[in-house]
Amino acid sequence: MKNFILILLCSLLFATNVLSQEENSKTKTQLPTGWWQIPNSPVIFTFGGYVKADMLHDFDAIGSPDYFDISTIPVDGRKSEATRFNLKETRFKLEVKNPEKGLRSYFEGDFYGYGGTFRIRHAYVEYKGFLVGQTWSNFMDENIIPSTLDFEKPVSFTFARQGMIRYKHTINDDMYLAIALEQPKVSGQAPQNPGHFENPFPDLTARFRVTKSWGHVQLSGFLANMRYRYDAGNKDNISLYGANLSGQFNLFKKDKLIYQAVYGPGMGRYRGNESAALNKNGDLKALTDLGLTFGYNHYWNDKISSLVVYNYGSVNNLDGQPGSALASTNYYAANVIYNIMKGTFFGIEYMNGKRVDFNGAYGNANRLQFSVQYSFNM
Repeated sequence: MKNFILILLCSLLFATNVLSQEENSKTKTQLPTGWWQIPNSPVIFTFGGYVKADMLHDFDAIGSPDYFDISTIPVDGRKSEATRFNLKETRFKLEVKNPEKGLRSYFEGDFYGYGGTFRIRHAYVEYKGFLVGQTWSNFMDENIIPSTLDFEKPVSFTFARQGMIRYKHTINDDMYLAIALEQPKVSGQAPQNPGHFENPFPDLTARFRVTKSWGHVQLSGFLANMRYRYDAGNKDNISLYGANLSGQFNLFKKDKLIYQAVYGPGMGRYRGNESAALNKNGDLKALTDLGLTFGYNHYWNDKISSLVVYNYGSVNNLDGQPGSALASTNYYAANVIYNIMKGTFFGIEYMNGKRVDFNGAYGNANRLQFSVQYSFNM
């Protein structure tokens, strides 16, 4: 942590020094606000971030104290109430460009690492349509992530940051196609016979997007494989695939209507859930998931905005799963935010979630969250 603070201070001092040199230069390059140029170099950079403080009050028991994860709601009827403060979403970014070479790199991190340590969210390099590094999965639609105050998004919303190699081909000003090889993530119910899960191949993802003045629509898909290798020597291979239809409608002056529908065997791979489980014969099979999300972001005026979002998810459970396996979820969230300036606000949000297990047991949770955020150079 001390090293990170030292790096941060050095970066700020360096930026201040470069800015001072530019101000004294007679041939200063015209740059966007918040950007600086390294002297005697075409390289430009920007540094920014925000500090976010959250106060959360849980009216019911839930296993995730820092974010609202419905899959952690207990189903045994236990009661609990708690209030806590959280600053882990505080975030920093660094972006560097070489316009002459068409190179761009981006780094972003927050404090949601183990024990509140600093961790990498995004870190990648772009060059002529190619991207290498870690960022939002090519399968998801990062432009419609619901703007909740809560750090966690709906449990049945496609949400993943992964290492990848991606190529984006611009067809015209309104549409593009992107293909990527991504880091696979194995999560499944292990068979009774001893062994281990493997990732033999990277995930293949693709997206096609059309963007117009009214908004955008995106169709994406993934194809993956997961393997269970038994200690005895044989192995099971499970094919996974799924589709995602998503988009946004721009309404009135600043309002937005977002939607997403995801479906397929193994969809849990992109939702943080299990991708495969056992059938009644003890064989590994892919779990088919469905996820639906709808949200509306309304601006009452230039300062005050509100978000309402609903999410439903279901899993086609198999007979070999335990009764405690997740079967379905319902999620509601609504907030009111007062925007002091871009990226700087205070607001209040209410969240409600319901978890239902394979055996019919269920649990509900309600949370109230107050947030204050101050952004600099975002």
